[in-house]
Amino acid sequence: MKRDSIIIGTLILTVATTIVRIVGMGFRIYLANILGAEGIGLYQLILTIYMLMVTLATSGIRVAVSRLVSEELTLKHYANAKKVLRQSIGLSLFTGLLSAFLLYYFADYISVNILKDSRTVMPMLYLVPSLPLIAVSNCYKGYFYAVGKITKPAIVQVTEQLVRIFVIFSIMNAYLPKGIEYGCIAIAIGMTAEELFSLFLTWIFYIFEKKPFSIKTNQKSDIMIFKILGIALPLSATSYLNAILRTVENAMIPARLLIYGLSAEAAMSLYGMIKGMVLPILFFPSSFLTSLSSILIPSVAGDNALSNEKKVSNTLSKVLHFTSISGILVVAVFVAFPNEVAIAVYNDSQVGLMIKIISYVCPFMYLNMVISSMLHALGEQMSSFKVNIIESILKISIIYFFVPIYGFNAYLFALFLTTILNTILYLTRLLQVSCIVFEVGNWIFKPIISAAAAGFLSKAIYNMFMLNSSNNIISLISSIIILCLLYLMGLIYTKSIHLSSINELSRRLKF
Repeated sequence: MKRDSIIIGTLILTVATTIVRIVGMGFRIYLANILGAEGIGLYQLILTIYMLMVTLATSGIRVAVSRLVSEELTLKHYANAKKVLRQSIGLSLFTGLLSAFLLYYFADYISVNILKDSRTVMPMLYLVPSLPLIAVSNCYKGYFYAVGKITKPAIVQVTEQLVRIFVIFSIMNAYLPKGIEYGCIAIAIGMTAEELFSLFLTWIFYIFEKKPFSIKTNQKSDIMIFKILGIALPLSATSYLNAILRTVENAMIPARLLIYGLSAEAAMSLYGMIKGMVLPILFFPSSFLTSLSSILIPSVAGDNALSNEKKVSNTLSKVLHFTSISGILVVAVFVAFPNEVAIAVYNDSQVGLMIKIISYVCPFMYLNMVISSMLHALGEQMSSFKVNIIESILKISIIYFFVPIYGFNAYLFALFLTTILNTILYLTRLLQVSCIVFEVGNWIFKPIISAAAAGFLSKAIYNMFMLNSSNNIISLISSIIILCLLYLMGLIYTKSIHLSSINELSRRLKF
């Protein structure tokens, strides 16, 4: 994928992701209001098990499709690219059906012995049909990323979200009066309908796609299943272990808080507030990075297949720089306006306190997301696997031993420690396998100084707005925009970024 395509594709996917997150955030506010913190906590527990099954269903196949199809097309091995997609779909159908069977068969056991809440059984059963659907549609999405047709998965991403919300809105009033459990069932039905629509639409797009590997060739295809498994299995092992450990972690938090002395309702509410309300807010600004991570794998994999080391290093350096300054900007926004954001979104000042505290770890979360994609693109799946094992085991150990003694503060400590450690280990490995030079001054120190100044000034301006305006939302949005502009000016003034880079980006966008 050409660099122009990277930028344009990322922007297209970013627009789609931003729309999805804005709509999703509004929908999450709706759920928080009708289900309450306890209901959100129950929904998050169900989602933890569901994501474990999704991990089993998808098995790292989308990354394998995206990377291998990109590599084979770059080398003009069209028969191989075609075989990658076909065999990946067959493999995904098998893993999807297997995960559906396991969730259906063990739903009662999981509910009683792992989640320890019988209300989770029925919602999980309603999610069973979605698993083979999401597995197969992921292959088609991986293909579209590989060939640079970003618009199609972007359209799917937006419309499937609208389908889910429409279905849930339509049936929630009929289900919720029966109890929180039935509210979660309504959500599960909407999620299954979403995946059915997603598969149908991606398949339609694929049928009408002018496939690059439809070019006639006499070349015999290689045995691609081993290449697929060579990428997918380490990713799958990482994802499985991660998902299992995350499931243990998420199920353990409310249980250990009970031992600390909180009531069952308070423990579930606190868990729901962090997982279902605070973290989605903190990840909301990362739309661009999420899109970039999806496109980065086929792009870098293609250059890597041609041994274009200089281009790979240049691309990765620019992405790391952008990720770092973006994460620091997010900290500035949420530290300057935590209560204002929490009240505007959830009308809950307690959420604001958690937003302010946890926001400091955002740059590390964002770097983890992007560096992980970089390592996958460079064939470093096992490195990612090892780092994730260390992170998860450390976090679970802290939660198990220290939450009953120190309460939720121990969980926050575990979150900070493991996220920072994960970033350091990821970055160390990336620097070892690439020619990137990590510029600490331009990527960290100068952005921090610029962010601190912008946050202080924008907060003062917000207070001035509030003296002369009664519209809190407009004042907040205006102040955040001013903060972003001041931050950009600070980056330019300190030469963390250069006007030439902005002009270059502008020229590329005109492409």
